[in-house]
Amino acid sequence: MTDLTTHYRPTTADLVRTVADFLTSIGPKLESGDRYTALVCKHILGMVERELLSGPLQPLNEADLAADIRAGAHDETWRRTFEAVLNRTIERVALVKPDHLAAIHRANR
Repeated sequence: MTDLTTHYRPTTADLVRTVADFLTSIGPKLESGDRYTALVCKHILGMVERELLSGPLQPLNEADLAADIRAGAHDETWRRTFEAVLNRTIERVALVKPDHLAAIHRANR
């Protein structure tokens, strides 16, 4: 009898990566408009895969934070606030376009 607990089951990230790889393989065979659509879909699937592997961003009301900054509510803690905004930006870029991060920020991921 087969032990089903040892049977390989692909993760959601594996499945997303497989579809992205498929789009890469058929891309050159597509007309320009469809090729572009396939590239966009591959990019989106890459974002989904990275989010699945790292987890979603923690909730943060960025509009309220921006309003508080404009109102001067963070003037006394500016260094800490700046670091929090920078880290949030790094997290966003790491999900959307990680190759745009400076090496120092990629190393910390």
